[in-house]
Amino acid sequence: MKNIWDAHVHLGPSGEWLPYLDPSVETDALIEKMDDNDIEKSIVFPNPCVGDKYPEMNDYIAEAVKSYPERLIGFGRVDPRRKEEAVSEVERLVDLDMKGVKLHPYVETYRPDHPNFEELFDIMYENELIILTHTGSNFASPGHMKSVLEEREDMKVILGHLNEGCISVAEDFENVYVDTSGSRVYMLEYSMDKIPEKVVFGSDFPYLNYEVQKKVIEAAGLSSEQKEKIFRKNLKELLDKDQQ
Repeated sequence: MKNIWDAHVHLGPSGEWLPYLDPSVETDALIEKMDDNDIEKSIVFPNPCVGDKYPEMNDYIAEAVKSYPERLIGFGRVDPRRKEEAVSEVERLVDLDMKGVKLHPYVETYRPDHPNFEELFDIMYENELIILTHTGSNFASPGHMKSVLEEREDMKVILGHLNEGCISVAEDFENVYVDTSGSRVYMLEYSMDKIPEKVVFGSDFPYLNYEVQKKVIEAAGLSSEQKEKIFRKNLKELLDKDQQ
């Protein structure tokens, strides 16, 4: 499949978060990898980091998008636990023309539905930013997004790392999508049975391998039309909504 749109790519310095792994990727190197793997466009955002470094890393993303505006779609990152700083940074992300915000409740150990984060979600919602959030277990359970969405029903959200909980939430809310990064064949097939218009390709590059993530989709018992939805059409439609 050519001309793939990728919803889940880390870009820039490692952020000193994983001392045993250096996931740093420079912009030109990413574009080369995209070319090698038939990726037309990527949503890009900073790697996890500690302390107050997200503004610096968000600036890196903004510059990358300026260099490759036809290839890269910029999302920023904030640490919601640093409440005032996070709110201020989201306002700055809007000025930087970022299209969304990446959240990682598991790494930063918070529940998205905690009342402390109401103001932050309100600002993201009011500015029509797309939220891409890591999902999994504990703090990152997809169900923790339900109360956030119940108060903001048309908020645009991508739930990362396809799982059954993601599918359940996406069934309940019109603008909630799921990405395929790290998924298994059986879960991919199940998702396309339940929410065929809401599944988007995500590589989680460089933490996961482009070829492996594409092969999972190719190995599933899906039609060419279904694969086209995952690899391109569904994400394009979500981003087109953002322009309306």
